[in-house]
Amino acid sequence: MTSPPLEIRSRTLASEAAQLWRRHQWLCVWFVCVVAWISIIGIPGSRPQIFAIVGMGLIASCSGTSTAWKRVALDWAPLYFMLTLYDVLRGSVAHWLSPHSLQQIAIDQWLFGGTILTVRLQHAFYTPGVARPWDYAAFIVYMSHFFLAFIVAAWLWKFSYHRFRRFAILLVTLTFAAFATYVIYPAMPPWLASRQAVLQPTAKIIDEMWTHIGIANGAHILSATGHFANPVAAVPSLHAAYPMLLLLFFWSSAPRWRWLLVTYVLAMGLTLVYTGEHYVIDILLGWLYATVVYVLGSRALDRWGIGTGTPAPLAVSARAPASVSTSD
Repeated sequence: MTSPPLEIRSRTLASEAAQLWRRHQWLCVWFVCVVAWISIIGIPGSRPQIFAIVGMGLIASCSGTSTAWKRVALDWAPLYFMLTLYDVLRGSVAHWLSPHSLQQIAIDQWLFGGTILTVRLQHAFYTPGVARPWDYAAFIVYMSHFFLAFIVAAWLWKFSYHRFRRFAILLVTLTFAAFATYVIYPAMPPWLASRQAVLQPTAKIIDEMWTHIGIANGAHILSATGHFANPVAAVPSLHAAYPMLLLLFFWSSAPRWRWLLVTYVLAMGLTLVYTGEHYVIDILLGWLYATVVYVLGSRALDRWGIGTGTPAPLAVSARAPASVSTSD
């Protein structure tokens, strides 16, 4: 069998490239705009900015559907509203009750032979004013908390639509379960306990890393000292709870990636302790909260029939809009 002439193959490749461009041209435009935004303004530093970027990306990925923006608005508005409400409430309760610190310190001392693990790790691996490779790695892992859950939600919305709502409900439930604890049991992280002279000196490494990467105001955007932040919202650790929720949510459906899920959970836990953001007990409680919310929430969602239907991926909505069901 002879191969087709070079001219025919070139035309075929050109035609395929043109089709690919027409299909994804708005997604390419969105990507260029995001890169320009980060280069000129900086990383998105608020909940509205993050949701706007994710929403526009999803609309761009469904560029062949005239009603894509309506679908994005209807599906993402509840998640945006609930998490924005959490941001506002979390910042407003920071000074309602006196924060705790001695209990977490005592537990960590009992776990590690009298010395807080954060103190040990920073004394062994951290040099003030110097950013080493593991400091950059810790910074990246820590910052992933603010974006990864929404990237996962966007992926589910696009390719596994029937599971999107289920994931969103579990994420919001976990967030507000932690918030309820922050209200009745405000707790200092290690860096704040050090500033209050309750704990040996520790550095708030994440804030210092913003300076090393050249974004001096980053600590005021995505930090425990930010505008809507609550610096005494440490028990449980949502930074630790979100990776555990991802592990549990995808454990049965992504067996080939279990090692990555476990690695992310452990890497986040180690990062939080090393950077002075949480005690070990905060992380263990975060894992416990995620497990309880996932188990009990999954049973309730199964009973209500949410997220158990036939998948209706929005990836095909441009060609068959009617196939996307609004119900779960």
